[in-house]
Amino acid sequence: MPPGPESPGSVRSRLGLTGRGWLFLGFGAAVIAIGLFKGWVAVVQFGALVALLPLAAAALTRNPHAGMSLERDLSARELASGDRLDVTVSVRGKFPRGRSLLLEDDAPPALGGPHRFALNGMSGQGVSRSHYRLRVGARGIHRLGPMRIHVIDRFGMVHRVITAGLRDEVIVHPPVVPLDPYVLSGASVGTGSGHLGARGSATDDVIPREYHSGDEVRRIDWKASARTGNLMVRSEENPWRSAITVVIDMHESDHSGREPNSSVDVALSLAASIGGLALESGWDLTVRTTDDITLFAGSPMTGVPVERRELLLALATVPVSHSTVPSASLGYSAQAEGPGPLIMITGRVQAPTARLLARVGTLSPTRLLLAIAADQWAADSNGPAPLRADPRAADPLTLFALEGWRVVSLERAPHGSAASIAQAWAGLAVAP
Repeated sequence: MPPGPESPGSVRSRLGLTGRGWLFLGFGAAVIAIGLFKGWVAVVQFGALVALLPLAAAALTRNPHAGMSLERDLSARELASGDRLDVTVSVRGKFPRGRSLLLEDDAPPALGGPHRFALNGMSGQGVSRSHYRLRVGARGIHRLGPMRIHVIDRFGMVHRVITAGLRDEVIVHPPVVPLDPYVLSGASVGTGSGHLGARGSATDDVIPREYHSGDEVRRIDWKASARTGNLMVRSEENPWRSAITVVIDMHESDHSGREPNSSVDVALSLAASIGGLALESGWDLTVRTTDDITLFAGSPMTGVPVERRELLLALATVPVSHSTVPSASLGYSAQAEGPGPLIMITGRVQAPTARLLARVGTLSPTRLLLAIAADQWAADSNGPAPLRADPRAADPLTLFALEGWRVVSLERAPHGSAASIAQAWAGLAVAP
């Protein structure tokens, strides 16, 4: 993309002179004035020479972007928090011998902030490339750009800044941790019934139904039509499909730490890991918050990679909640999901909240609770100290156990959040 023209401004901004350039211009003008006052021709000529140096440099760098184009290539446009992003910037054009350019790529703090790099020794017609690496931080949709070109003459008298409208979008989602599939496929939860199988496999689980106007011709089941005497189509529905519901506590008051190293990020990474595993294992998946907001609802029948990407995008953009208590309607919504397993991910749980959440999903045959010890992430936060529960009071997690939940506490591991998540998930298979 070619750089845009310089924005109009004052004479000073149009000239682009640095402090050194203005010093030469002012000194030359003063020498000229003295020479004219004294009638010294040689002094006037010397002053004119000194004053013309910065003006000549400004004239030579007046249109440095003529015939120049910029391109930015990214190693990926969707990354997990903490990953590395490799950026390649290509400058194409015709340059005088020895031309050097200083480029500044604007970026938000989540992508490491603005990054400067130099292209030296450019000459003639060709392409010059520069590579740099960014470490992505907080989740969300971030924009890289615009690009600023700093043109400085070799004497340091002129510094022009040209803005190129070159922007790219980067999606940063929570990290996905490999989890043991036994917890979803073993006796602790059950088995997903939505495995797609290989191409050409039997389709005995496809129940035909009568043809309706608008149905696709390719879905007509000719064998069933001949057997029943009516035109039948494959419904491609599986009424005995199992579904998993994941509920995330996104209340700011229940978490500690600062992105991207906070207990909220751990909860979202855990939800992304469980959701991805559920889709790959053939489960229908619904993800909602304790405020009864549905973040994702999908099925592997529509394609696991597509659904997995939509899940990660939803978790990348979900905001934290500033309310203090979960929604009272969450219990009714969780029951409406049907008798599938329910997995809840919470932060710091107080007794009143525990009494409300423990009654959620009473129709689910299996209810799993992953309680994050959010206080262990408080060391990364500069905010007020978290509220400590009364040590004489009963542990709120016991209220979940009394209601039939399988409870595991997620502790902060010294080897990172991935180790904490994998360890807590494996504990669900043996938790009482």
